[in-house]
Amino acid sequence: MHFLFLLIAFVFGLSAAYAEDSVEQHVSEEYESVPLPGHSAYMGKGISFGMGFGVYDPLSECDCMGAWQVQTEYFYTDWLSGGGSVRFFGGDLDRDVMVMYQRYRINVRFHKASEKFDLYAEPFLGLENTNISAFRKQVRGEKAPKQHYWWEDVEEPDDEGEADSTEVEEDDCQRLFTLDGFSIGLGLGAGYKLSRLFGVTGEVQVDYNFSKEVLLSVMPGVAFNLREVWPWAKRTLSSTWISFEIGGLKTFNRGIDGWSNTYFLGIQFGA
Repeated sequence: MHFLFLLIAFVFGLSAAYAEDSVEQHVSEEYESVPLPGHSAYMGKGISFGMGFGVYDPLSECDCMGAWQVQTEYFYTDWLSGGGSVRFFGGDLDRDVMVMYQRYRINVRFHKASEKFDLYAEPFLGLENTNISAFRKQVRGEKAPKQHYWWEDVEEPDDEGEADSTEVEEDDCQRLFTLDGFSIGLGLGAGYKLSRLFGVTGEVQVDYNFSKEVLLSVMPGVAFNLREVWPWAKRTLSSTWISFEIGGLKTFNRGIDGWSNTYFLGIQFGA
């Protein structure tokens, strides 16, 4: 009888010890977040949401415009995630013309991650839309007074040389905003956690728009781990990063010289 009591006590004690070890192992296997481009983060599991606001600085003949972007990503496993993003550029191209550009994308990411580093490959499908109706007066090189509308006849300038120079000056700017329809592409990006508080990110993307346009994007960035200094986020969220990113965009197949730039300040939340 004593032996049976000792056996039962031993089994219960062993079960309790195993349960405690399992909990500790589960806690130790929690993934540390690593910042990623586009106001995202590698978490191994869960969902990530990021948003950023900034400035789009196109070619020298175009004015700067406001920009914002939103990105969400769900981790199916520690090596596979999928999500989508929306990007918007809008503002006055010059004193007479307003532009609105929208880009929608869905993507799949294949990750190779370690404790402080994540490398991913990213095929994506996009849909782009640009409001080009406001360009028609500008492309023709017309210098109409502001009170005139598009359906009204406007007298052509007498100086043809001046009109031609206007067309040349505005041409690259107009071409820059003619992306429309579907696009496909591939991206390669990475994030590295330098310390408990800081990280760096980088991404290169090449996408082909079915308007026969090829776009190259290069986007380095730096990130700050807000979760480590924000008690509420540390208790509630899996990750919280603030990031600043600078992007360079180069357009091919349209004879456009120079690079456009984007500047985004954003925040990411993970759960």
